[in-house]
Amino acid sequence: MISAHAPALVDYVYFIESYPSLGGHARIIRSTKSPGGAGANVVHNLATLGLETALFTTIGKDSDANFFIENTRAKVFAEITDDQTGKVLVFVDHNGERTFFVQPNAAGKPFVKVSKGDYLYVDPFPSDLSFEIQREVMEKFNGFTILNPGFLYTSMGFEKFKELLKFADMVVMSKSEFELLKVSPEDLLKFVDYLIVTLGSEGSICYSGFGKFYEKAFKAKVVDTTGAGDAFSAGFLYGFINDLPLDVCLKLGNFCGAYNVERVGARAFPTLETIENFLANILK
Repeated sequence: MISAHAPALVDYVYFIESYPSLGGHARIIRSTKSPGGAGANVVHNLATLGLETALFTTIGKDSDANFFIENTRAKVFAEITDDQTGKVLVFVDHNGERTFFVQPNAAGKPFVKVSKGDYLYVDPFPSDLSFEIQREVMEKFNGFTILNPGFLYTSMGFEKFKELLKFADMVVMSKSEFELLKVSPEDLLKFVDYLIVTLGSEGSICYSGFGKFYEKAFKAKVVDTTGAGDAFSAGFLYGFINDLPLDVCLKLGNFCGAYNVERVGARAFPTLETIENFLANILK
């Protein structure tokens, strides 16, 4: 089983032609609503592929909590810590680029523990309490831990970040997040066994004791980039959990990321059949 300690968020997505200047305005072309949260997206996507997954999170007492649970395929273990569930307002322009505005609500009070799992995916809660709570969760977890630090943790600097790395086996982050740390891959590999860095349209790279692996991105017509990194993580981890070679894991992650950006929504993810066909072609 792969579990996630991560926020439950509901995304309210608004599509606009372009971002206005400060003080200006933009016309909303259309809007959608979907469950979100990076770690939640990852375990949801993996559940669609048949893996046993669980999400340990916090929710509110509102209708968004029911909406989130009903539309998340991972089993949700939730503590109610607020009247309202966490919300994210997402604005997406005609190039597919998005901007987020987060209303933490219950996600800002991450008082939930992890009770089971062979793998643990850790994604920050939008809260000042997140770091200390997740450090304790990671320290107590008896399994393989994957940390997706986001800007929340990497912006704290490497000295602070090391407090979490001590309890992680794998780190997945974007190029811009990695550059914030101002260290080399070797500095992180003193703590973790695997460092995966996503490079956007340039692909992705994995550093490990087995060597350095790079795979270029797949060409994609971008519609919405929301959830692309989560789709990559789910694809990579699906390959990793199934003992596929690291270069194949990267290719699968890149494929899932490209699939995601060509469609609307954070949880646009290929089916198991699509992934099996992809793997059959590259493993010939």
